[in-house]
Amino acid sequence: MRILPLSAAAMAALLAGCAASPELVSCLQPNRRVAVEVTGSKEKPPAKPGAKPGRDNVLLKSMAQGDGAWDQNGAALKAGGQAELDKIVSLIQNGIKKDPRPVNIGSVIITGHTDRLEAENNANLDEQRAKAVQTYLAQKGLDPKLMFWEGKDAREPMPVTKFCAD
Repeated sequence: MRILPLSAAAMAALLAGCAASPELVSCLQPNRRVAVEVTGSKEKPPAKPGAKPGRDNVLLKSMAQGDGAWDQNGAALKAGGQAELDKIVSLIQNGIKKDPRPVNIGSVIITGHTDRLEAENNANLDEQRAKAVQTYLAQKGLDPKLMFWEGKDAREPMPVTKFCAD
């Protein structure tokens, strides 16, 4: 039973070393990301004739992350990030799965994240990336008045979903 905690500690040490080494910057790509969270609702047809229509609440999440979305120390949204954001725009405009009702957007929260080394080189990179996503979504037809962005820098890293490449 002691092997499991030991292996977890070894993995944490390996990942910490990877994140601290400038030579292995590719290991840091998981923290190069912008998260998008859309809250809204869909009109539900009335259950009975003459009744008021109802609403279904909707929460959609998307993420533009890694090398496909961002260059290291860069704030220009690349094609891979645009493709991920296009998916959420399509869900908003065309409905989810077999439900073709569009989403009435309540708010769009855009949160930019950077890794520790990027934050040392450019203190506002997380905000620049969040603004780039806001601009892209506005070009796709989302109302900029409903979008709010923030930068989390490296202070509040997101969980790693991709690991270092060999």
